[in-house]
Order: sequence, then C-alpha cells, then structure tokens
Amino acid sequence: MTAEPSVSPCATIDETTTVHSQPMPRWRERPERAAWIVILLSFSLFLVLVAGIPIAIRGLYHSAAARQSLQFETTIGTVLLYPPNSDQPIALTDRREGISEGSRLETDAATQGVLGLPAGGQSDELMGTIFLFPKTALEIVRSRRPYFAGSSEPYRLRIRVHEGQVRLFTKSGFDRPVEVQIETPQGEAQLEEGNYAFFVNAESSEIVVKQGVARIIQPGQEPVEIEPGLRSWIRADGTIEPAEAALHNLLQDSAFARPLGEVWESYTPPYVTAGTVEFIEKDGRKAARFYYKGPNQVHTEIGIRQVVKQDVHNYDSMVVKLDVNLDWQTLAGAGEQSSEFPIRVEITYTDDFGEERKWGHGFYNMDPRPEYPLIGGEQVDQFIWHSFESENLMELLDATPPARIESIRLYASGWNYLSFVSDLELIVE
Repeated sequence: MTAEPSVSPCATIDETTTVHSQPMPRWRERPERAAWIVILLSFSLFLVLVAGIPIAIRGLYHSAAARQSLQFETTIGTVLLYPPNSDQPIALTDRREGISEGSRLETDAATQGVLGLPAGGQSDELMGTIFLFPKTALEIVRSRRPYFAGSSEPYRLRIRVHEGQVRLFTKSGFDRPVEVQIETPQGEAQLEEGNYAFFVNAESSEIVVKQGVARIIQPGQEPVEIEPGLRSWIRADGTIEPAEAALHNLLQDSAFARPLGEVWESYTPPYVTAGTVEFIEKDGRKAARFYYKGPNQVHTEIGIRQVVKQDVHNYDSMVVKLDVNLDWQTLAGAGEQSSEFPIRVEITYTDDFGEERKWGHGFYNMDPRPEYPLIGGEQVDQFIWHSFESENLMELLDATPPARIESIRLYASGWNYLSFVSDLELIVE
C-alpha cells in the first residue's frame, strides 16, 4: 500500500500550495549577471577614487591658506596698536613685526606710518604697502597666503578703514598676485594690483584710482568699476556717485611704469662723475632708483627730467607730491652749499613777469656738519618710505607766481648714495 503525503490537519489548501511553489530569487536564477553588476559597480567606484582623490588633493594643495602676519613702520610720532581682542594699546615708535589678523592701528593728528605685506621666505621685499596718514583708524580683518609655495592662489588681504586717509600700493614683482579688499562704513571695494587712495569719514568714502581698477560692491546693486585717473564716492545711504576725473596731474608716468627714455630722460651734468638711475619694483610699487658707490670726496650726480610746458596761471593750487626712501649716503647733510642732497625734486617755471625761476626741495638722512647750515630740505629716516606733500606753491611763491611749468627733475648728488622715489605728482586745482 502506498503512503499518503503527510499534511497538517490545520493547513489550508493555499498554504500547502505556497510551501511547494515559493519562487526562487532572480539573482539565483542568473548569478553570473549579478556578479557582473558587482564587478562593474566596484570598477566604477575604483575609477571615481582614482580620479577624485588626486583632484581633491590638488584642490586642497592650491586652496589651503595660512595666516600671513604683517609689519608696521612708524614714520612720524607714535602710532597705537591694539592687538586682537584687546582694548589696551601698544605704543609704536619704530618697526614692529608680526602684526596679526584682528589688530587695529590708530594715528593721531601728528603721526603716520606704513603697513607692509612681506613676501615671505628669505626676501625682504614687500608685496604691498599701505600708508596711514594722520587721524586714521584701520583694522586688519584678514591676511592670508597660500600654505604651499607651489600654489597658484594669490595673497589675500582684507582691511577695514574706519576713518581717515590711506594709500595703497599693491604691485607684486613676484609671480603671485595680491588681492585686496577694503571695507569702509559705507561699502566695500575690491582692488586689482595698482595704486589707490581712500578718504573715509562718517558721511562718505572717496576712492581715487591712480593705477589698476577698483570694483565698488554694494548689496543689491551691480558692481561699479573705477578706472585709472578717476574717483568716486560711496555716500552714507549706499549711493555710489558717478566717477569723475581726479585732480589734474601735470606729469606723465608719475609711477615710473614706462621704460626710462620714453617719458623721463636721464642726464648727468658735464664734468661730473655719473651715478646710475633705473626704474625698478620695490615694496610693491614702481620706483626710480638712484645709486652711486665709489671713492668719497668725489662729487657725483645723476638725475631724470621731464619737459612739462603747461600753463598754470588759471589754477589756484599747485602741490608737489612724492614718496622717498633713503637707504644711505656718505656726504653729511647736503654738503657745504645745501646743494648735494641724496634726492631732490626741482621745478623750473616761468613767472607772471616772464622770468624763469626754480623751486626745489631735498631730502637727506645723515646729520649735516654744524658749520654748514642746511636749507631747502628735510631729514628723513633710513630704509622706510616717507610721503611728502608740499605747500600750495601758488601761495608760497606769490611774489613770483608761476604762470607756466617748463620742466621738472629728480636728481641725486653728493658722494655715495642709494635712494628711491615713487609716485611723483604735480597736482593742480
């Protein structure tokens, strides 16, 4: 007799059928297909990692940044430094290294100084400089350099000017550019490498572009670009005024950006031992370099000049501006007759009476000898930039008022010297 299949008395017909007909998973029906899917997914992940890891490392290599400390040099008086998160100022009377993010600098009515962005490494050169004029308050918001030397990223500097007047020179002589952002109470400006001036008070921020391009940024407005030779204002309500011409500069190539011989010509007086002059980059700016090194007790001179030939009798104001940096000299003061300055600027002009006349101003560092009183110049510190602005020459020379500017010259004379001049302007208004 054949045995019947054993079925639980409690099981229904459907349950019994399910036990015997449960379907097999599809991947078990075609396991080779599932294997290929796993292999392809693994290979795809491998390709993503092979390509993604180097890209991520490269991105990190180029984007990684480190804090870059700055340096400050007091040029006149005592400047106050407020370290980050401190209300206790430090009095600065000379150079100080290691000025960090979050620091504030304040000048009073009789002090000024220069903030410098070091290039780093073994170089003493500066990537840029910021002049702080009297009654200026400035804060270093951010200062960063690429962490890796091979990175293509620029130096980045963000400065907040609370009030006062500053001038910026950011022109790198290196391969790495410098990006600067300036905040003021009224707005923000992004600066290309160049030469700029800011005048900031509670009512407005004035931006003057001498070289480069300034891009003014305001929330909810299109950026406004200010080209060289123009100025604009950001008002307290955020309005950006249309750009207009800056004060008229009678000189061409004030920044010494064009090759020597195109605008400025060099010269040496006859029967005088010649020094050398060249246009170089120094501390983030273009400059004229005057140099002689040889035997002492030998009179030397080297200069550059520019023909101007501009009528000025309709102007109420005429001012000479320049920045000077004296490294060294070996002749005390300006010599026996106050005529041998290591750097001097001189204007030749025709007055209202048709007479040709000259006005000049010199700079020296080495103390003059007591028996040779020094006139027509001023003493400046070594190795730092000194910003000079003359009196209004229309008022100073009112006895023989200038009617026409014939020419201007810069020259160094004496024995041995090394001096630099930057940003020479003859401004009329």
